[in-house]
Amino acid sequence: MLAWRLAAALVAALGGLAALGVGHWGARRMERDAARRAAQAAAAYLAFVTPQAPAATHYDLARLLGFARGISTMPGWTGHVEVFHGTAPLIRSTAAPLAVETLSELRERETPLVTRGLVLVPLKDRDDWDVVGAVAVRPAGAAPRFLGVWELVLLALLAVTGVVAVRLPRGGTVACVLAALLAGLSGYRQVVGASRRATDQWLARARVLIDDAGSRASPRTANVTWPRMSTLVRGGGGELTASDSGPTTIRRRVIAGVPRAEVHTRFAQRRWLALRTIPAEVTVAGWRMLGLGVGLIGPALVAFLGWLARARAAPRARRETLTAWGFLAPAALHLAVFAFTPIGFAAYLSVHRWSPIEPVKPFVGVDNFTMLARDPLVWTSLRNTILYSLHVPIAMAIALAIALTVQRHSRATRIARTVVFLPYVSSVVAVALVWQWLYHADFGVLNYLLARVGLGPVDWLGNPRTALVAVMIVSIWVQVGYQMVVFLAGLQAIPQVYLDAARSDGASAWQRFRYITVPLLRPVTLFVLVTGIITSFQVFTLIYVLTDGGPLHATDVLVYRIYQMAWEFLQFGGASALSLGLFVMLLGATWLQFRMLGRRVEYA
Repeated sequence: MLAWRLAAALVAALGGLAALGVGHWGARRMERDAARRAAQAAAAYLAFVTPQAPAATHYDLARLLGFARGISTMPGWTGHVEVFHGTAPLIRSTAAPLAVETLSELRERETPLVTRGLVLVPLKDRDDWDVVGAVAVRPAGAAPRFLGVWELVLLALLAVTGVVAVRLPRGGTVACVLAALLAGLSGYRQVVGASRRATDQWLARARVLIDDAGSRASPRTANVTWPRMSTLVRGGGGELTASDSGPTTIRRRVIAGVPRAEVHTRFAQRRWLALRTIPAEVTVAGWRMLGLGVGLIGPALVAFLGWLARARAAPRARRETLTAWGFLAPAALHLAVFAFTPIGFAAYLSVHRWSPIEPVKPFVGVDNFTMLARDPLVWTSLRNTILYSLHVPIAMAIALAIALTVQRHSRATRIARTVVFLPYVSSVVAVALVWQWLYHADFGVLNYLLARVGLGPVDWLGNPRTALVAVMIVSIWVQVGYQMVVFLAGLQAIPQVYLDAARSDGASAWQRFRYITVPLLRPVTLFVLVTGIITSFQVFTLIYVLTDGGPLHATDVLVYRIYQMAWEFLQFGGASALSLGLFVMLLGATWLQFRMLGRRVEYA
């Protein structure tokens, strides 16, 4: 037992160490990102202030040398910086030159590189055409130590809770989980602190460069010159706007609902500028999820070790359980990756204002759900979805009638089954395109047949009164084949002796169907109904191809509304909230159907 406890303590501590390592890794990444932004600002500054050489297109090398050396001496600029013209260093003449291969890679890719602990960005000529050198900035290295006193205390706590989890499974496992979550949050705290320092450091460095460039501009041309200064902050994701006088210290504000970090600077003695950027600390929520997820690996392994320790007295049961979980592991992993993880991510998005074109994803709580409740199009799509689902019992009745007709074994019935089943296994897009042609208002087959019997043409898909019905007809045609096969299986499972006994007692065909076939088909009916309702609530392709949600939102269903909100309006938070609402509705509808139809039928 001592060996199991030591193993659990080691595993728990290693899990916490991994969570802390994730936080330390994230902090280092934030520091490298701050160095990249500073290098890009320095490169833009040199391109802005350095004139061209007389009768040439490249920089005046003497002036470039002076401005490069001036960067490291500017009051407020902190950290190591080096400027290379070609491969030659300009600030520290005795420093190692830039490798030719690195310069070639910068010219080819024109993207930042990390080499020898430095972040390199290309230095381009005045025409922004050719890479003539590089600007190198070393990350600050201000992240806290990987294992400080607090981290060591956490690891010791995890080891203790791991031992307790083996001895007291229920309470010890809970304590181990809480300690692991604490380790994950501690690692996340490192990322938040490093990202906040990175934002402040970039704002301070960019402000120094703007101040110096502004001091070289003429006060008379300040109004014309300052918009060109935006190139200094564009690479760092910042913005430069004209402003009134303000504090020259960095502060956080919320502007138009978006958090910003800003600092004011004076340009050419006549104009104040506001330098703003989105604080990096509001964009690192993913690191919290990663840290917590990695931290929980330790308690999961501790729980497994505890089970192994308790099951050592019954090796056969342990072997059978491990074998069973070995077979279940691939399916469970598939569900975890492709089902539970997306559901969890959708839940996360539903409480955030999340858009791929916005760098900030603020937490909004239930605002997305409130917005959906006030949106009339959401209620319209819900009404259309419920109306559309009414085709399911109609399709079931048709499928059952066909199954009763073709349940005998003959060549004709086999051909009929195949013909009815083919639409279900055909491409939904192809089926929709064929029916779109059949429904065409001018040359569709249906309107041609109506014209032959003296009825006027019908705009099946263009009329709000008929569009949803037209889609329901297509859905019935597609689903009947699948439902027929399921009903056939259910009919063949009914013992023939029941039907023969009822026939001997004088029961008619209707009585045999009502009192024997229908009750014995109850489980099959429940299955077809539940799957049919779920499928009808998830309809998308037919709507997208046939009507595109129109006309006048007459066929706008819930899944199509989710698609539009996410991929057309880029409101992923609202779309995720609506998808969760759809999940809850399907869960409730399924539970209700099980309650109403799931009672077992007993016979004497």
